Amino acid sequence: MHILYATDGSDGARLAGETLAALPLGADTRVEVLHVVTRYVPAAPALPHGMLDALRADEDARATTILDGARALLEDTGWAVTARAVDGHPAQCITEAAAQGGHDLIVTGALGLSGWLRLVLGSNSLAVVRHAPCPVWVVKRRPKATRLDVLMATDGSDHARAAVRALCRIPLPPDAVVHLLHVIPSVNEQLRLTGSPLDPPVLEPLFELGQYLRQRGEHILKEDADALSGTFAEVRPFLEEGDARRRILDAAKEVEADLIVMGSHGMSGVKEFLLGSVSHKVLKHARASVLVVPLPAP
Repeated sequence: MHILYATDGSDGARLAGETLAALPLGADTRVEVLHVVTRYVPAAPALPHGMLDALRADEDARATTILDGARALLEDTGWAVTARAVDGHPAQCITEAAAQGGHDLIVTGALGLSGWLRLVLGSNSLAVVRHAPCPVWVVKRRPKATRLDVLMATDGSDHARAAVRALCRIPLPPDAVVHLLHVIPSVNEQLRLTGSPLDPPVLEPLFELGQYLRQRGEHILKEDADALSGTFAEVRPFLEEGDARRRILDAAKEVEADLIVMGSHGMSGVKEFLLGSVSHKVLKHARASVLVVPLPAP
């Protein structure tokens, strides 16, 4: 497996490196450590002689320190580790490096990858997830010391199936448990949205639709559980009703998930512009780490 570990030297990035180092990856694993230097651009047209050079030297020294620290986290793994710094916009440089290097996975911290304002940091993680050519593991907290609990969100789409395949390819601890979740729209919620009682001719098709969605959901769960059972010793499928984003976040708390896994277009049966927002909202609001998997290019 070829992994891109993107670090900005923050505590979140260090936690990502420690999480990566704890994975039971093979000896043939290759890791490229990448640090993106966002250069200071002076507002004034000119600075006192030598000040800009001194600033650049400080930035380079900091980049070296960050890369040395990241390499130290991985030195006992036995993997082939390389490290480099590049200048530019964090999200753009990370996604370009992953595309050019043919990486299988990007691992990064939760705060994004910028040394500047905290308000900007979150947007970098979202931008990497949105444009990455491979799965992105955004590490938000340290996994439990006991077993690893994974919440796999599926809607039966090509994006969800790609996420299932990606999860099977990433070596996780052998005792990891996968909680497989499918969310269907709530018919009762749709009835409440109407604001007025509905006549029986309208109610009957709605309840038939609800029954169909439940049967379809159970079929999706069975197919994905069968695909995952060859890799994981325990897969626990369950069906929920309601808003996909809320139910994913609630389920993650209920099962004490260490990692949420989902396709880049989330879990919704509406339109694609809504689908994409689900995975991004989960990434933004979840306390657990999140693995977002894009649909592979044809």
